[in-house]
Amino acid sequence: MKKCILKSSLVIIVALLVWGAYIAFKPEPRTIGDLMESYEDPGIKIKIRSPFSGSVLVAKKGKIIFKEAYGESDRVNKISNTIETKYGIGSVTKQFTAMLIMQLVEEKSIKLQDTIGKYLPYLSKEKASQITIHQLLSHTSGISHYNGLQPIGVSLKEFGNTNYTPKALAKLIDRTRLVSTPGTEYYYSSLGYDLLGVILEKVSGKSFAELLNEKIVNPLKLKNTGFGTNTYVSKELAKGYSYREVYGWNWWVSEHGGKITEAPFRDQSTSYAAGGMHSTVKDLFIWSEAVKSHKLLSSELTRVMLTPNKHGHCYGWVRNWDDIIEKNIKVRLYGHGGALAGNSAFIAMYDDETTIIYLANRSNLKAEEILHQIHLRANNLKDDFKLKGYPNRSSHKKFREAGGMKALQDYFNRLSEYSGYKVNPSNSTMRGVMKIHLEAGKIEVADSLKTVFFSNYNPDERTLNEFGYDFLYSDIPSYALDFFKENTIRFPKSSNAWDSLGEAYLTYKKYENAIVCYKKAVELGEQVNHRSLELYKENLKKVKQLSNK
Repeated sequence: MKKCILKSSLVIIVALLVWGAYIAFKPEPRTIGDLMESYEDPGIKIKIRSPFSGSVLVAKKGKIIFKEAYGESDRVNKISNTIETKYGIGSVTKQFTAMLIMQLVEEKSIKLQDTIGKYLPYLSKEKASQITIHQLLSHTSGISHYNGLQPIGVSLKEFGNTNYTPKALAKLIDRTRLVSTPGTEYYYSSLGYDLLGVILEKVSGKSFAELLNEKIVNPLKLKNTGFGTNTYVSKELAKGYSYREVYGWNWWVSEHGGKITEAPFRDQSTSYAAGGMHSTVKDLFIWSEAVKSHKLLSSELTRVMLTPNKHGHCYGWVRNWDDIIEKNIKVRLYGHGGALAGNSAFIAMYDDETTIIYLANRSNLKAEEILHQIHLRANNLKDDFKLKGYPNRSSHKKFREAGGMKALQDYFNRLSEYSGYKVNPSNSTMRGVMKIHLEAGKIEVADSLKTVFFSNYNPDERTLNEFGYDFLYSDIPSYALDFFKENTIRFPKSSNAWDSLGEAYLTYKKYENAIVCYKKAVELGEQVNHRSLELYKENLKKVKQLSNK
């Protein structure tokens, strides 16, 4: 028996070595077709987070040069994706919503500087009298993204399973707290675009689906584009799937090195004007050409629609997405991605007249890698234009040797210049740089970085919570407290923020402080009947028992 086990182990080791050698020396994909096949192949999946399953279209100067489909639209019934397969397009929907608004602006039914209270008078004064149509379109309204629902006691699961009328959805959004003063900061918000959908219906007297068909779908003769019902989506669209890598022995019995599961149901009324549409790559190509040729909107208002605002965001488009520019400082483009549970999408219009569109029934694809590699092959370019100079931050010593904070700042200053808007180091970069300075005992530098993060990044509740827990369970747990405290200062009515601060104090065995925080979490949780209310009560009970010992 022992010999058999050893023999089997040897076979496995040899197989792994052979497979690793194959991957290491596998020729670089030369054509777009080769590339996409390699993305469908598990051997290169790690570069885009999941094996590719979906449809791709590439055009040059208005002529399609590549179109192909990969994977299955229905894994249970073994139905293959085709170039005609319809997918949920997620936030690519925002382009269509923005176009509908601009068409009503052209008809003088809406003004960009109108406050939303003119159309939705039932909203609270805080939002109705301050927020403008322009601010909703440019993500500067201060309205939160979906993460603003949890503090008012609505989980994302509950939200996705509920059917809302447009007015009920608007009233729900009205209950969320502003993350910044309207007009002052960029903050991506799908809930803001949902409000635009409600406004479109109010002004036109038609449903979002009807208005979409009348003003865009029918004029462009788009055969497979629209905003469908729950039944239509479940029957007519490619089923969405999520992919999660597995490791160790599980890898041997996995498919493509991971576990693939069907995405959960989400009610269309919650995706709505921010992310509820479906389309095909061929229809989206017709759409992109119509935008460029002013077929649906005057050239003057198209220019307004495509003018970058804060963080490069136009109306429904992004100018020079920095993740793409970082890979090739020579390119310039308009683009926007979309993501739903089980779906990914992107449409990119480059200034060199390359158009790249992909729709996939897989979650969480790495769009910047897919677009970059396709663009290189579509234009026969070498991968020679990556922005250089990002300092190594695997340790404080290597970071310092690579130029330290000066090199990091120089890198992002140059990226900002190429992108056309201010690009800051990512949240994960800031957290990593704080950590290596803390580990090296450079407390003053870490504190200064923390101050910059609080003042310049306008972090939301979820981000502050993530930072807090990351430090709490690291080798430097004492640094977590400031992030949890900051969360309660910025979001004083969030029961979850107070609960997290209570957990930090509990970890430090500061029981009296923890009791105060847990009491606050329970009090706020009771006000909105928070789904975690019973947990808050249990936490409070537990810390009281510990305090009495």
